[in-house]
Amino acid sequence: MHAIARCCFMLAAFSIGSVLPVLGSDTVPGKVSNLKTTGVTSSAFGLSWTAPTSSIPFTSYVIFIIKEGKCAQASFLRCSQNSTTHANANCPYQIFAGVYDTCHGVMSYNITAKLTSYTDYVVAVAAAYETTAGENSTITVKTQIGIPAPPTNIRLTAQNQSAILVEWDIPLHNAGPTWYNVTVLGATNRMSSIFIAQREYKVEGWKSSSYEVTDLLSSWRYMVSITASTNVGTSDRTTSQYVSTLPSAPGVVKNIHMKFVPNQYLAARLSWECPTEKIRNGRITSFTIIYTGNVSMTMTAGSYYPEDPCTAPHTAYLPVIPDGQYTVKVWANAEFQGNKSTMIFVADRNKMSYTPSISNTTVSTADSNSLIVASATCGSTIAILSVVVIALVLTRPRGVLPEKQLYGSLG
Repeated sequence: MHAIARCCFMLAAFSIGSVLPVLGSDTVPGKVSNLKTTGVTSSAFGLSWTAPTSSIPFTSYVIFIIKEGKCAQASFLRCSQNSTTHANANCPYQIFAGVYDTCHGVMSYNITAKLTSYTDYVVAVAAAYETTAGENSTITVKTQIGIPAPPTNIRLTAQNQSAILVEWDIPLHNAGPTWYNVTVLGATNRMSSIFIAQREYKVEGWKSSSYEVTDLLSSWRYMVSITASTNVGTSDRTTSQYVSTLPSAPGVVKNIHMKFVPNQYLAARLSWECPTEKIRNGRITSFTIIYTGNVSMTMTAGSYYPEDPCTAPHTAYLPVIPDGQYTVKVWANAEFQGNKSTMIFVADRNKMSYTPSISNTTVSTADSNSLIVASATCGSTIAILSVVVIALVLTRPRGVLPEKQLYGSLG
């Protein structure tokens, strides 16, 4: 067979074309034997083979490393200073491996450059005389599992009030059977920029690129960090920007209670506290108070921008008629209307106190010194109080008890 045709035939199996230009020599070296791999790692492996035993001389060895059907590396071993290397080989990465004093018997060579982990390679080794290569021996080797590169470009999307979709770009190279460690970091407070790890999920598969995190707090800030792992090791960590879950209806206000203003029979003080931070579920901008009885009224307490800091109890003053029974409801307003806290207040002038019957809240008898004045104007409040006083004057008999005369004097 002509030397050019023979070289082309040798390399065609690896889809790299006519790699070795042949100058017309009819001296074709014999085939190497016992080609083996040794010391395979994630980034290198060794080769050993036995030199051709034919009487045809040879002056060098040529070693090709084939990855995904393309030449990835070519190495040339000289057997003497005077031999000609295949410097014009059509391979993008070429190595002159040095001069060997002898090229007979058992040979060895280590492949260490530009190898990737968990990758199939085809290795071809042939003896050559000047520019004519003999028949190649081939072997397939797979490098071992390596440590993966980290995922990149983490993206978070709030799905609803309690779920976030996490997406990321997978590493370009498959380093082996891979899983991702998705760590959820929650803000220490609802609007805090300090985050702590709360939980971790394991997502199997190198090609996995998304995961939905559920059971989160509403209107709360979260970040996600991700690493890629194999049984060899773990990549560096990649961390996202934060995103907030969607808002929902605030939880109930707490510690709601109501009592008479000292020395007054026509006003009662209602106090309450914000919902617990983890159930505010949004930006609280105001509170609504509805109370019904002898006097009925709807009031809006507070006007907060951007939101109520909820650092102190809130107080509103309500006009009442003694001896009346009132149902009082209070709720927080955010992006959505909150859940109602309800209590029953009996305006007992003799006890000067209250008898509450409350749902969805806890009663506290502690007085509050922090005043949040209701948005009802002073004039409208006076008008309501005047109506109450007039109603009392018109409906009470002339023979009133001393304490009842107080209402007449206010008119």
